[in-house]
Amino acid sequence: MADFPYTAEATINASADKLFAIISEPTQHLAMAGSDEIKKITVTPAGPVGVGSKMFADEAVIVGGDTMEIAAESETIICDAGKKFAFLVFPALPGWVGRMEWSFNLSPDGSGTKVSHQVDIDWGNVTDENLKGLRDNCEGMDKTLVNLKKMTEG
Repeated sequence: MADFPYTAEATINASADKLFAIISEPTQHLAMAGSDEIKKITVTPAGPVGVGSKMFADEAVIVGGDTMEIAAESETIICDAGKKFAFLVFPALPGWVGRMEWSFNLSPDGSGTKVSHQVDIDWGNVTDENLKGLRDNCEGMDKTLVNLKKMTEG
């Protein structure tokens, strides 16, 4: 069980298939990510993303007021069209972050789709005050859903 789970939710006036097409296309994460940390994403193998696809992200993460350039590798672990997309990040900050899983769950909600954007992080024993602040900053996930809504609704 993760020692830091967080979920942001929104209902978006778009079909689950339309939302899934954006969420499951990692290159769309540049525009979608609310943290503004992602600078570049590449995917292997080339072609449609599926379970086992690898994603490589160049990111600029702010820790304690300083920008840290990192390269993060992820692997798609769930790709259930119109329902769920999840990926596991291999720690870009070894010794600071353990397991990190991101997911998007889609379900019907009236005339739209409920999107649950979740992160589960195993931080271990966080003692660095800057990392505690990073751990507790979840507003980027809320902004991700605002961005996704803009991308699909207009």
